[in-house]
Amino acid sequence: MPATILVVDDDIYIRSFLQKRLTALNYEVLLAENGAEGLAAARERRPHLIVSDWMMPVMDGKEFCQRVKNDEELRYTYFILLTARDTAEDKIEGMEYGADDFMTKPFNDKELVARIKVGLRITALQQELSKYQHEKAVTELAVTIGHEINNPLGIIMLTLQVMKKKIGTEREAEFAADIESLMANGNRVADIVKRLCSLDELQFKPYLKNSDLQMLDLTGKP
Repeated sequence: MPATILVVDDDIYIRSFLQKRLTALNYEVLLAENGAEGLAAARERRPHLIVSDWMMPVMDGKEFCQRVKNDEELRYTYFILLTARDTAEDKIEGMEYGADDFMTKPFNDKELVARIKVGLRITALQQELSKYQHEKAVTELAVTIGHEINNPLGIIMLTLQVMKKKIGTEREAEFAADIESLMANGNRVADIVKRLCSLDELQFKPYLKNSDLQMLDLTGKP
């Protein structure tokens, strides 16, 4: 599936040129005339990378970039800012608004394509890292649930089996102690769920000694 690139510029020539250049490289290209249109397109299509002019009507490139970086769904979108301004102060200002890279106008299209490829590689690496972190978090949560909840549930199930065997015998009087055990372990499960729901900061501990596998540490107060 080709990467999607959003080109935002009020100059129709630049939009047309970049559309042809990038389409020839098998990228999917979206176009917008200003930051407001660009932001709407970005929210609708979620491009992999944005190339935007700095000076535009309605919403300029700085504000557009800032809004992209403040959007929870778009904040990691690689953003290249095109500008006729080439002083260090201008670049610092652009970086403060969240730009990832700069190209000075008039730009060399081969250099821009090279920077786009770098940006897409960085984006791909970020996605891989995010996927790894998500999978790792799911694994650690599964280990935690398996360890912390499976034990009291096992006791509950065994106690129920024992109680079932006592039904209709002179040992029914022992049900009170069995029920107390069930209630205690049921409360353990409820407490673990409560702790999981109230965690403000995740802390981990080794699942096994000399193992890299981690599990959530639920020993603190809920």
